[in-house]
Amino acid sequence: MNDPVTASDTTALDGHVPSLLQPHHGSCAQRLFTPLNIAAYVTWLAVCLAVIDFAELRAGDPREWLGVTALLAFLALFVACAARAVSAGMQRVPWLVAAEGLLVLLAEWSLRGGQTAVLLIIVAGQMVLLWPMRAFVAYMLALNVAIGAMWFERAGSLPPVLLSLLPVLGFQAFAALTGHYAGSRELAREHLARVNAELLATRRLLEESARSGERLKLSRELHDVAGHSLTALKLNLARLARDPALAEREEVRMSATLADELLGQIRQVVSTLRAHDGLDLRAALEALAHPVAGTRIEVDVEDGLRVDDLDQAEALLRCAQEAITNALRHGRASRIVVRLDRNRGVLELAVANDGIAPAKIDAGNGLTGMRERIAALGGTLELVPTPPRGLRVLARLPERTA
Repeated sequence: MNDPVTASDTTALDGHVPSLLQPHHGSCAQRLFTPLNIAAYVTWLAVCLAVIDFAELRAGDPREWLGVTALLAFLALFVACAARAVSAGMQRVPWLVAAEGLLVLLAEWSLRGGQTAVLLIIVAGQMVLLWPMRAFVAYMLALNVAIGAMWFERAGSLPPVLLSLLPVLGFQAFAALTGHYAGSRELAREHLARVNAELLATRRLLEESARSGERLKLSRELHDVAGHSLTALKLNLARLARDPALAEREEVRMSATLADELLGQIRQVVSTLRAHDGLDLRAALEALAHPVAGTRIEVDVEDGLRVDDLDQAEALLRCAQEAITNALRHGRASRIVVRLDRNRGVLELAVANDGIAPAKIDAGNGLTGMRERIAALGGTLELVPTPPRGLRVLARLPERTA
């Protein structure tokens, strides 16, 4: 269940969006002006006021203008990353953040203010959750070495450079560790929520299976025991009615009438129980659709649809579970629709989402497991991209009785 449907996932924490780019729901303004993003904007403004020489800028110094352009480009990329955190371009965010780091180097080389390196703290806070840890450490180390080289060229002595660089490195490490642990905690919370939903769905399926078994047992006992006994009673009453001495007795006629009515009522109850044979998957599917921030999950089950076979019911439930998990984790969908209906003797489960449509669908363990489970029951599984964005998972199973 935890396998990606695409091979393009480059996130360090299994696709988690960095804290500086959250929340990934709500309006664009809400996403861009979260408390952490506001802190980043204030830091950027403070650095700009500290390093820009406005006199040189008014004089038209090319190097000063290059540095200002680099700072403005840094801000533009940061805003673009925050906006893309919920868009189809999420897979490009790691490279945009990497470009932010290069722009910091360019700004420091051009403006020579020293304080420009503070912006690397913002870069570290974003990149720690977007890149694998080794790549993140290597890249940040390279950026800091480059900053140190610039400072050494201007200072001509190593100790002052180290004394100036160490606090910046410390703040970068603090931002990175804070983001990493916050992301890990969020992942753990989401994982527990998914596991809880899966357990609830399994419990609903087991409860429905138990109720279905009880209904079947009760209907059989009513038909086989009470029905046969009442039929025997009617036969005996019919024999008594043929006796001339008893034929005119009111008690005999009344007993025969009551026996007919009771047998009819039992047959009606048995028919009603039989009509509810099978498993109703609505409750189990709704348990999977637990509330997720920024995502609406809708469940639509055809009225009166019941699955007679427990193996089929479990296969459909697990398929929906896997499709929802992938849509949330890898597709970053804002809307997921789960539809279960019957079409000419075939059970059809469709899970559609409006998330990122994968360019290539790779068969990981989760997808392979879904296909094997469905194929073992004589069914088929299709994954169809729905341009401009989204993916539709369609499972078909030929109906069969338990």
